[in-house]
Amino acid sequence: MIDGETRIMGVVGHPVSHTLSPAIQNAALEHFRMNVRYVAFAVPGNQLKKMAEAVRLLQMPGINVTLPHKERIIPLLDEVSSVATRIGAVNTVVNRNGHLVGENTDYDGFLTTLRGLRAGSMKNALVLGSGGAARAVLAALKDQGFQEIILSSRKFSRAKKTMADLGGKRFGEVVPWERREGVRADLLVNATPLGQRARDPLPASARSVRHARAAIDLVVRPRGTRWIALARSYGVAAEEGSVMLIAQGRESFRLWFGKSPPLHVMQDALRRAGGGGRTE
Repeated sequence: MIDGETRIMGVVGHPVSHTLSPAIQNAALEHFRMNVRYVAFAVPGNQLKKMAEAVRLLQMPGINVTLPHKERIIPLLDEVSSVATRIGAVNTVVNRNGHLVGENTDYDGFLTTLRGLRAGSMKNALVLGSGGAARAVLAALKDQGFQEIILSSRKFSRAKKTMADLGGKRFGEVVPWERREGVRADLLVNATPLGQRARDPLPASARSVRHARAAIDLVVRPRGTRWIALARSYGVAAEEGSVMLIAQGRESFRLWFGKSPPLHVMQDALRRAGGGGRTE
């Protein structure tokens, strides 16, 4: 029931209509019988500062941050965790009595996905995309001991900046988008939005996929993207974006409220919502 004591919070992006975070977070809030509602806020970049002020003014427990604001939100915060600082992207903001703290739970969410694929013996990876989610993926891969990390994006200059921010040539290599098909890697990660729409081209073709040992698609809707289906048709172990979405969402909830919702609560909510849009 919504009443005079109901608080709001949500996910901030532009556009944000694709998000499935309200489904899983409201299910968690209802599970714990909390008088809080989680909604989607479509906020253009020139209004992001006002959104940060609104988090304080309305005493929101916090917010999630998605495209294109994961990097832009950082200067508007009072504090940023060491992990989020290293990655250069924030996807979760915690309001501690008006003191806004930036965190990155995409990092933990991707590690959960990686563990599910038993990727311990893999040594090289190709990451497609250069946004905030890609930054978290790259950092997690480095920490897991991947010896060769290659980044490719349709925005070459942004990919170069992403790699430079993380450590430059000592960290990994950037290849132009048109050369990505020539890369051979144990692990392929799609951190682009390609696959959300039926008319989208594949992020990488069979030429790359068939040589991989594992593939991870951060796109959440539709479930089982064409790219995931392609990978599985070659016997490649493949994981959908729903794993990362739920894992990062549970960690965000823990940071806001100090407790983690049962896994099945969020999984059931996501299934009912038809996901199973891209990860936040």
